[in-house]
Amino acid sequence: MPIWPFQPSRASQDAVRLLEAVTEASRRPGLSPAGRIPDTLQGRLEAMAFFGSLAMIRLRADDGAGPLAQAFADKLFRAFDAGLREKGIGDLAVPKRMQKLAASFYGRLEAYGAGIEAGEGAALAAALSRNVFADEAHAFAPVFAEHVLTVARTQAEASVDALFSASGWPPPPG
Repeated sequence: MPIWPFQPSRASQDAVRLLEAVTEASRRPGLSPAGRIPDTLQGRLEAMAFFGSLAMIRLRADDGAGPLAQAFADKLFRAFDAGLREKGIGDLAVPKRMQKLAASFYGRLEAYGAGIEAGEGAALAAALSRNVFADEAHAFAPVFAEHVLTVARTQAEASVDALFSASGWPPPPG
C-alpha cells in the first residue's frame, strides 16, 4: 500500500518531463566549446535559465498551458535551489540568492520574449551577450540569436507536447 495516496497532477508530471528536456537542451556539447557558454556553475545556470525562458515563452502562448507553466516554474526553481545547495551555498544564503535568481530569470524572460516576439536578431543578440555571455558584444551572440529565433519558430509551430522531446529543441549551430 502506498504511503501517499495521491497521484501527482498531469501538469506536475509534464513539468518533470519538460525540465528534463530543458536540462538536456542546456547541456548540449555544441553550447560549451571555447568562445561559447562557459562550462562553469554560472554558465550552466545561464543556459538553464535561457532554455527555461524559451519553454516559458512557448507555454505562455498556449491558453491551456497555465497549470503546466506554473508547475514547470516551480520545478525549475527547485532545481536551481538544489544546484546552489549542492555547490555548498549555505542554507542561510540560499533564500537571498533564490530571490535574486528569480528576479534575474523573469527579467531575462521578458528581454528574450521581446526579442523573439519582434523577430529582432540584433536586440536578442544584445540581451544574450549581456546575460548569457557577460559581454556587451560577444562574437557568438548573433549566431546564437539566429538559432534562438529558429528554435522559437519551431516551437511556436509545434504543439506543447513537442517541448518534451529533442525534436522541440533543435541543436545549436556547429
